[in-house]
Amino acid sequence: MLLHVQDLPRLVSRWIMDSGASRHMTGKTALLYDVKNINGGYVGFAGNQGGRIIGEGTLSNGIVTFERVNYIAELENNLLSISQICDRMYTTHFTDKECLILKPGFVIPEEWIIMRAPRVNDLYVLDMSVATTTTGQAHCFVSRAIEKESKLWHRKMEHIHLRKMNHLVHNDLVT
Repeated sequence: MLLHVQDLPRLVSRWIMDSGASRHMTGKTALLYDVKNINGGYVGFAGNQGGRIIGEGTLSNGIVTFERVNYIAELENNLLSISQICDRMYTTHFTDKECLILKPGFVIPEEWIIMRAPRVNDLYVLDMSVATTTTGQAHCFVSRAIEKESKLWHRKMEHIHLRKMNHLVHNDLVT
C-alpha cells in the first residue's frame, strides 16, 4: 500500500526530511519560538504553488535546535532541509524504514561506501553514468560501445549489470 504524506496522522510537530529543500520551513508559527517578521523572498513549491517567506524562528525538541526556520503561510507541510542539517555537522543516514540523524563527528567507514552523491548547492546529486569509488576515481562503465550496442548486449546477456559488461570488455573476454 502506498502511503502519502497527507494520509499520515496530523501531529502537532511532524517534519518531513527533505533533501530538496534549501532551508527549513513551516506554515505554522505556533511550532516556532523567537519568531521575527522578515521579507525573505519567494519560495516555489511543487507544481505552480509557492509563497512568500514572511517570518523566521527557532525550532527545538529539547535535544536538537534549528535556528532560522522560515515561516511561509501557504506551506502545508513542515520541511527540514537535509543540507541545512548537514551544515550543522550532523550526519544523516537513510534506510528503507527511517532516516537517522547522527551526532556530529560520526564517521562512516570508507569500506562501507559504494557510491557518493556530492552536494551541489543544496542538493545531493548522484551521477549514475560513472561509478565513483571512495578514492574519488571515476570508472567508465561501457567504454568501447555506443549506447545502442550496449543496450543490445545488455539484453542479449540476460540483463547483465553494466559493471560486469565493463569487466568483460576491459579484460578482452568479449569482442
